[in-house]
Amino acid sequence: MNIRPTQSSNYSLVRDGLRFNLLKLVRAQEQLSSGKRILRASDDASGTSSALSLRRQRGDIERFKAAVASSRPVMDASLSALGSAGQSVAQARELVIQGLNGTLGGNDRATLARAIEQIKGELLENANSSFDGQHLFAGTSTDAAAFGASSAHGLTRVSYVGNDAARSVSIGRGADVDVFVSGADLFGKFEASGVQYVGSTGVAAGQSADEGTGYQYIVVRHDATNATLGAGIALAGGGAEDTLLGDRTLVVDAVAGTVRLGNGTAVALPATTDPTASDVIVRDEHGAEVHLDFTGFTGVDFTGTVSGAGSISLDGTTFTAIDFNADDIELTDATTGATVHIDGRGITRAGTDLVTFAGTVNVFDVLQGIVDDLDNIHGLDADALNARLSSRLAELDRNHEHIQSGLGSLAARSQRLIDADTRLSDVDLHLQSMLANVEDADLSSVVLDLTRAEQTLQVTQAAGARLLETTLLNYLR
Repeated sequence: MNIRPTQSSNYSLVRDGLRFNLLKLVRAQEQLSSGKRILRASDDASGTSSALSLRRQRGDIERFKAAVASSRPVMDASLSALGSAGQSVAQARELVIQGLNGTLGGNDRATLARAIEQIKGELLENANSSFDGQHLFAGTSTDAAAFGASSAHGLTRVSYVGNDAARSVSIGRGADVDVFVSGADLFGKFEASGVQYVGSTGVAAGQSADEGTGYQYIVVRHDATNATLGAGIALAGGGAEDTLLGDRTLVVDAVAGTVRLGNGTAVALPATTDPTASDVIVRDEHGAEVHLDFTGFTGVDFTGTVSGAGSISLDGTTFTAIDFNADDIELTDATTGATVHIDGRGITRAGTDLVTFAGTVNVFDVLQGIVDDLDNIHGLDADALNARLSSRLAELDRNHEHIQSGLGSLAARSQRLIDADTRLSDVDLHLQSMLANVEDADLSSVVLDLTRAEQTLQVTQAAGARLLETTLLNYLR
């Protein structure tokens, strides 16, 4: 039995052929216009999965690159501020060295003090630098200044008001770089190393441990002079101007015409009619002074004991009577929370001594202390002033080292950001190449496929037209 194709089956055959070849043509046109081999997931399931993975990796790379790009200006601003700070401290150090020159007068030192005051202001501005409204050295508390000034007992102090945390950015999987850092370690690193007493009163450390930070002034006050004097000698002004503390022997040698206090230098006696006879100043070997009135001197030898009573304070307000036999006098400052213990057995004269909690003084307070010393607010002699400045210089050098160390650390981090940016760009370029190999079309092959699809479609159309051609003979058979 002959099977004769129906018109319907012929039509379906032609239609399917046209559709198949048209789809091949359209696909080739899409690939040619887009340049992509994979236009939809169904084109290549395995390739699509690989492409999605590569795109995710590129997304991570772009995120890391954006973090690096946003961090580099911050790091550059921090480097600039810290570099300026280091230069300021170095300049201040040179001025301190000049201040140690014993030939300088009060006006010269005052000029140096004003210059260091200016440097301190510039340094504080650098420490409170901000970028895009965020403070660079306040840790993660970037909305407020890192350092603030306050006053206690008439002294200006600067303290860190940020936090010790560091804000970091991710520059790779498991790789972070600190950007906003804590200024506490840069401008006032805490590394306590003991307590130092600098002064001429004879104050020394007691038996118990001291507590505190920064520096304080110990005020040793002369309260009264007690003496039973003979040979017509009296205390000038009742001893109000004396600085002697403790007991000293007073020797008047009428033959030699001199008066000596303790082991100090003998002082020539003026004539009783001399205007200076009413206030003869004698000093012991420690520089403690007693003011004597020789206007009633009878001209005979005299040997006696002169005793100075006094009191001592850490805050300049609350005073404790000095027990010259005590080796552990406790002094406190409620405002700063400092506590020191003093050996009273070596105290010889009134004055103001510097007590430094070594390793805890920030660079701003060091500079303020230097300014006060150069202004000589405590009336120090040349030797005492140089001793103080030398003590300040040690703390200044310590702070300068930390600033320079921080500058080196920031420079290393900045270089790490630059290296990370280069590395990320290289990785991104490699991922782009891999993605192109997966989803990009081979244009030469696509052009050939397009030409082949056009020709095949044309042949199919021609064959279909012949196959579906209807004549009267189709119905006569």
